[in-house]
Amino acid sequence: MSRLSKNVIIYFIGNTVNRFMGLIVMLIATHLVNKTDLGLFNYISNCTNILVTTCCLQIWMAIIRFVFDYKTTTGKLKVISSGYFVECLTFSACTVVIIIYSATQKYSIWFAFEILLLNIGYAFNQGVQFACRGLGKNKLYVISGMVGSFMQLFSSAVFLFALKMKYSALILSTAISYISQGAFIEFFLRTLKRAKLKYVDVKVVKKMIQYSIPTTLNFLAYWFNQNAYIWLLKIYYNNAAVGIFTPAYKMTSLIGFFVMSFNYAFQEYSFLVNKSNKRSQMYNTTFNSFLRFISSGTILLLPATNIFFFFMGKAYKEAKYLVPILYLGSILDSLQIFLGSIMQAEKKVMSMFFSQLIGLAATVITMSISNKFVNIHSAGFAMVFCFLIVTAIRMVSINSTINLKFNMLYILHFIPIYVLTSYIYIRYSEIINFLYAILATLYFIVCNKNLIFKLILKFCSNNKL
Repeated sequence: MSRLSKNVIIYFIGNTVNRFMGLIVMLIATHLVNKTDLGLFNYISNCTNILVTTCCLQIWMAIIRFVFDYKTTTGKLKVISSGYFVECLTFSACTVVIIIYSATQKYSIWFAFEILLLNIGYAFNQGVQFACRGLGKNKLYVISGMVGSFMQLFSSAVFLFALKMKYSALILSTAISYISQGAFIEFFLRTLKRAKLKYVDVKVVKKMIQYSIPTTLNFLAYWFNQNAYIWLLKIYYNNAAVGIFTPAYKMTSLIGFFVMSFNYAFQEYSFLVNKSNKRSQMYNTTFNSFLRFISSGTILLLPATNIFFFFMGKAYKEAKYLVPILYLGSILDSLQIFLGSIMQAEKKVMSMFFSQLIGLAATVITMSISNKFVNIHSAGFAMVFCFLIVTAIRMVSINSTINLKFNMLYILHFIPIYVLTSYIYIRYSEIINFLYAILATLYFIVCNKNLIFKLILKFCSNNKL
């Protein structure tokens, strides 16, 4: 657990800074960009992720999965070189798709350039950062993320304030953040220079592609489940509805920054211990600690979010009421991501895909039905129902080989407290929420006292942390 705790702390520090800067960008955007333009940027950004990931077969996930199978630097470079080789070939096809699509839609050359730059930046960033993590350079990865986030904040401020740009400012600043992070890693690690064609192994390439295809299918299903609101709100409403929903959904990144920190560290940890006879006990202990931390942390986060909306542009005030259901969906999303890391380590990637596929169907059905009664809130309800189903299916699949159990005693007191916190968040002022945040902090400390105590002891006894 020492390795896991160390990596969680490293990723947590970095992601805290990154998410904070991202929220500042969002605050600026809500004052300078209208709802329609913000919704359009959200749509373009998510389309970029899905296009590049599909075309590149999410090969970077195969890089970090198989690099741990080798102990020597040459062996690791064989995996990285093979991954980069596949990514270069597949991204060429992605570039052709972008050019053809831009031409058929009669977009301006400048807009087509923005989209292409965003896609290039994302592909470059993903390949390099996963290679960096696979080589164990976690601190470099975290620092590079801070550099990328700072560059996004700085460039978006220049584009929005000085150049008076709108959604193009957000597209370009996001592309700059991707490229800046990747370039910073490359300056120190030189993975592109160290990766050579002679290291490309046909057998390794075949193994990585076989792993990547079901992993990519799983990602596609997960992406739609997590971002269904974009497509369905566009179908039922318009870009403005997506724009209203965007700040509320962005707030879930405050949960996501710890989930990402933990998941990155746990991926590496699970790949290392997946052959251990004690892995069931290790997974169980980690799983329930993770559940308590995330869910009790959300109790603390709700009153803080109420205060955050005080500073947001008036046009987005109605987004405030979407937050409680979205936070609940994010908790369930966090659990299914955790379970997915275990399934990846156990190589149950097809089971992962089918769980997301069933969740996808649940998303469409739930939103189609609930849209008639709760309007744009239907996206939040669809997210909750979707990830609840995915979590349940994954628990059943994992329990066929590993016995995972929820701490039901904790669940029984968490649910009523979450309902009470949501009521206070919606009905009462920022001052009342600030006072309630003190009680929420105490609740968080009580729920996680053992974990906090252990981390303090580790930090004090080991300077390397």
